[in-house]
This record gives sequence, C-alpha cells and structure tokens, in this order.
Amino acid sequence: MSAKGKQSNKSADKNANDRNDVASKENYAEKANPQWKLISHEQINTLLDLTVEQVQFQFEEILGLKNYQTCLKEASLLDYFVSGFWWTREMNYTCQQISFIMALLQLLLDNISEKQMPFVDNLNEFAKMISGTRQSPSPEVDSLFDAEQAMSITDYLKCSLFQNYQLYEFLFSQPREELLLGKKRTIEVISSADFVAPLEEGMNTDDYLHYMTPVEQQEEGQRTSQEEDGEVPGETALEQEKENKATGLEGYNVQDVKDVLGDLTKEMLGTLQAEFTEKLRVQEESFSTRLEPLKHSACK
Repeated sequence: MSAKGKQSNKSADKNANDRNDVASKENYAEKANPQWKLISHEQINTLLDLTVEQVQFQFEEILGLKNYQTCLKEASLLDYFVSGFWWTREMNYTCQQISFIMALLQLLLDNISEKQMPFVDNLNEFAKMISGTRQSPSPEVDSLFDAEQAMSITDYLKCSLFQNYQLYEFLFSQPREELLLGKKRTIEVISSADFVAPLEEGMNTDDYLHYMTPVEQQEEGQRTSQEEDGEVPGETALEQEKENKATGLEGYNVQDVKDVLGDLTKEMLGTLQAEFTEKLRVQEESFSTRLEPLKHSACK
C-alpha cells in the first residue's frame, strides 16, 4: 500500500474516533443530565420573559390541565410545576439547567404516582441524579451545577416535595369522588280549570269561594234559563253587571247597595251634626264670656 493510502486511512480512523468520542459524550450528558421533553430550550427562553400569571397559563396548555379550578389533583400538579419553574427563574439558571430541574421534578413525581416509590427510595433516586450533575465527561466541559447550586436544589426539593411526601402519596393513591353541588326544586303547575283565582282586589280565597262562587253559579243558571226561554237581559242590566264587576260589587243587587249607602250616609251626617253642634256650643260660651264684662260696665 502506498504512503498516500496509509495516510488517508489514518485520517478516516481519526475522524471515526472523534465522532465516537462526541457521541459517547452526548450519551453521557443525556444520561447524567436529562432534559425535560415537554418543552424545548426556545420555549423556556420565551417563558422567562413572562409574568407568573402568563407562565401558569402556558403550563395549563403544556400539561393539559383543563380542570385545575375544580380538581384538587390538577391544581396541585399545576402549582408544583409553576412554582418549580419560577424558582429556577429567580435563581437565574440557564435553559439547560432549568430543563434538567423540570425533568427532575417530573421524575420524582412519576416515582410517586406511577411506581408508588417509598420516600427513602425516591430520595436515593434524587441523590443519584443530583450527584451526576457534579460529574463532567471531560476536563474541557464544566459540570452542569456547582456545589452551591446543587445544595440550593436540595433545599428547594426538601421544602417543596419531600416534607410533603405523604400528602403527594395520598393525592395519587386515594380516589376522590366528584361532588356535584346543587339543589333540586319541583314546581307543581296548577290548572286554572281546577283552581278559582281570587279577586284582583285581594279578597281572601276562602271568602271568595264561600260567598262569591255560589252567586256566580246561580247567576249563570238564571242566565241559562232566560236564554232557553228566549229572554235576553236588557242593556241596563248588562251595564249594571259590568259596573258591579268594575267596582267590586258583583253579587249584590241594587237594594243592597242602596241600604249600604243609606246607612253610611246617616252615620256620616250624624257625625257631622254632632261636631257642628259642639263647635256652635263652644262659640256661644266664648261669646257669652266676652259679653259679661260689657254688661257690668253698662250697669255702672
């Protein structure tokens, strides 16, 4: 083989070794520093510029939590991820660091909800993940987190997840019944044919049924008999009937009305006459009192 051929083979072997080294480093970084698959680094950069309310709205769409306002489980999940993301934002972490922490939050929560992993086992899982970020695949590449950042992550997860571990276990292990709050009302509709409404003037129903209904039935019977005999009530009777209905005197004849009006007139006139007599007497006494001194003066 010529020298030129040997040199080309060496170059090809070197390029292959370089590609293998890059691939192995990438595989190592992916295993040691997993990234959250639900959002990309570009999306994280966009979320960093939003307010906390806007971030919450975006996480509702990303996580598919449509019923968080009525479902305790969805509300807890939304608060868990939004709080974690906002904490990483306040710590000024990079997109890669934020993606790793979100993936870590997802992993620890999946261990509780899907694997029912005990507290100690899940804590060991967290320790392995966080220790892997302190290792570097090569001297030229820095580790994902330094010692101070790793301690901060540990403190945050201690307060947010591990101190409330039993609550999260209960949340994912105990089913919750959906309570529909409401009140059932039954409204009975009364047929007008079976119920006689009282007068519009506000007469009591019992009085109306006792006094007025028999009169109406009697008048209806008389009217029917007159029609059968060929007699038609005169215009005066019809007008009087309409007037009685308009004034609320339906069921009373003319004599009854005259008697009532006569009694009312006598009572009113008697009262007026008594008042007039009393006022006249008072005026006479006052006038007599004033004339008394004049009489004595005239006698002198």
